[in-house]
Amino acid sequence: MLESNDNRNFMRMSINADAKVTFDKSGELESLNAVCLDLSAEGLSLKVPVELEKGQQLTAEIVSAGGVPSLKATAEVVHSQRPEDNSGDYILGCRITSMD
Repeated sequence: MLESNDNRNFMRMSINADAKVTFDKSGELESLNAVCLDLSAEGLSLKVPVELEKGQQLTAEIVSAGGVPSLKATAEVVHSQRPEDNSGDYILGCRITSMD
């Protein structure tokens, strides 16, 4: 068995793929361009230009190339981090709640 300080049940796969994130903001749907940094069977991390709160529900669509259908998942934000110098995008850790 592999040892790790990470408590995940599934290994993460680094993908760095373009994604579209859609979420409800004050009763209206808002969409953002994002980058999916990694993906596992239970979650994903996203790089986005704005902070989303813990518990926020979102839909992430990971764009595929070459005619392969996009992956679409509904997820919940588990944590949001910004670089220590407060520059750059936010990194969201999300738990997948369903796959479309």
